[in-house]
Parts: sequence; structure tokens; C-alpha cells
Amino acid sequence: MILSKSGLVYETRLESFELGEVTIELESLADIDKTIDDLFGIYQREGRTDLFEEMCPYFGTLWPAGKVLALYLADGNLRNELTSESRILEIGCGLALPSLFLSKIGQTVEATDMHPDVPCFLDKNRTRNGVTGPAFLSLDWRDPPGRQWDLILASDVLYDKIQPKAVLQFLKSALAPEGRCLLADPGRSYFQGFLEEAIKSGFRVKTEGLFGVLIGELARDVVL
Repeated sequence: MILSKSGLVYETRLESFELGEVTIELESLADIDKTIDDLFGIYQREGRTDLFEEMCPYFGTLWPAGKVLALYLADGNLRNELTSESRILEIGCGLALPSLFLSKIGQTVEATDMHPDVPCFLDKNRTRNGVTGPAFLSLDWRDPPGRQWDLILASDVLYDKIQPKAVLQFLKSALAPEGRCLLADPGRSYFQGFLEEAIKSGFRVKTEGLFGVLIGELARDVVL
């Protein structure tokens, strides 16, 4: 169980994921639909239903795109290109499986999400997996922080019509020269348009399908 900032006690379950030679255990929501109903009930009783959308705990379950992104990192050549100096960020991290995997193999990673209860789950899962990372970074991708990373990870972040433009603007600011972004998407309608706009913005783009999820790789050679 994990206590949320809204006063709801999150009922959790333990999941195990085999990522190459690494096993990651995740404490996640036992029943996301029941959790959503319980949380709405709290806000309804308190007359604060306006907060429900912002606080809805979609982060607390591992969606297919996040799992596939972690598998892609474990099975691909990219991990062999990373060094101890690589600056890595995961945006919209949720349960942060990709970041936990990279932390487990010795990479330094920062993870960020807008939901205030994400750090509670991240603390539990870092401890469970015997790692000190990823560090949690308070960041809104609509407001780039003036820093850059060599690798930016994202899964299922193009969930409404506002996000493609916001994510692309963030990448234009936050992705280092010669850096790359891996974005996993379950096939949402905004994905192709996002890639087309990325190409117009000077990114080199390639895509790959894996277990029903699309992986978009965006790379840049110069500061845009």
C-alpha cells in the first residue's frame, strides 16, 4: 500500500519484468479502474471534482508503450553506445520502468512526471530494486528548463492534441546536439503528425514496430 497526497491509500501489487539479463520488480496499482473510482469519490465528497483530471492516477499502471520501450532499451544496440557521462531523461515517466532498467545497469538517469504521487511509487521501486536512481526531477515539458540531455525517453506522451506541439518544442530545446529521443507510442492518431512536424523541424526520424507499439527515434546533429 502507498499513501497518496490526496488521502487515498493506493492498493498495490507486485509485478516482475525480465529485461535481458536484468529483472525489475514494480509496485503498481492493483486495480486502476477501482482506484480511479475511489479517487473520484473522494473529490466528489469534498466538492473538488475540478482536480480529478489532474490527479487521475494513470501513472500507476504500466502501459504497453512503457514496457516495450524498456524492452527496446534492453535488446537494442543503444545501450552499448551509452557511457558513464551520458545525460539521460525520461519524461512522463509514470512507473519509470525504462529509467529503472537503465539505473540497474549503471546509467545515471533523471525521470519526471507531472503527477505528485509519482515520487512515492518511485521511492518504493528504487528500494525494491536496490538502486539509487533514477533521480526524480520536477519538470513540465511545456516549460523547458534550459538544460540538455543526450538521450530523452518518452512513452505514450502524445495522448491529446496539445501534446505533440509541446513535446516537440521541448525536444528542440532540451535535446543536446547529436542527441536522440526514443518515443514509444501505442498507435495514437497524433503520432504520425508529430513525426512529420519533427522532420520539418530538422530532426532525422526513423520508426520501428515492436510488439504492437511504434518506436520513433528522433536524432539531431546540430543545434536547431
